[in-house]
Amino acid sequence: SSGINAEYGGKENELKLWDLETQKTLFTSKNVPRDELDIRVPVWIRSIASPPSDSNIICIGTHYHQYRQYDIRVKRRPILEKTWEELPILSLVANNTNCYMGNGKGDIGRIDIRNPKEIHKFKGAVGSVRSLALHAKEPYLASVGLDRHLRVHNLVTREVEHKFYLKNKLNCVVFTGEAVKEKVEDDEDIWDQLEETGGKRRKVDDE
Repeated sequence: SSGINAEYGGKENELKLWDLETQKTLFTSKNVPRDELDIRVPVWIRSIASPPSDSNIICIGTHYHQYRQYDIRVKRRPILEKTWEELPILSLVANNTNCYMGNGKGDIGRIDIRNPKEIHKFKGAVGSVRSLALHAKEPYLASVGLDRHLRVHNLVTREVEHKFYLKNKLNCVVFTGEAVKEKVEDDEDIWDQLEETGGKRRKVDDE
């Protein structure tokens, strides 16, 4: 392996690990066994994450609210499967010890990758959670979703420390290490800049 890999999967598309340089498939998962009624279990991967220090561990969330954990060194089927809540697991993010998940109901949970016995829920999350992000240095987890709020949870207490209403339905969130320069301009400031550069105001006649 070149070390530059991509993980993907989807509806009736098994989990795959793809080497971007050699353009070869390194791993393809195998579906779980049939259920107790001997019915095939459908495949629908909605989210994927891996711990930064171990690409052999792959975590997925399914449309059927299952959390699965793979170790590609061991076998093609998951080494762990847990059913969590009642709606699709739409977002995952992992560090070297835990995997965090958000679902379509607005629940956020945490499971220990090394000792995955129980999924611990976070407090104060609502709305369909579409994206999660972990801060690189501080114990914070950011989440956004269809309720138009950005929430920042404390990883230790699992409680909301910051909450912002952002007007629009949200699908993605990241933490950035770069300073952001905030500059707010009103309409008059924009017109003043246009006049200084030779721009003209356009007169709009009332109809």
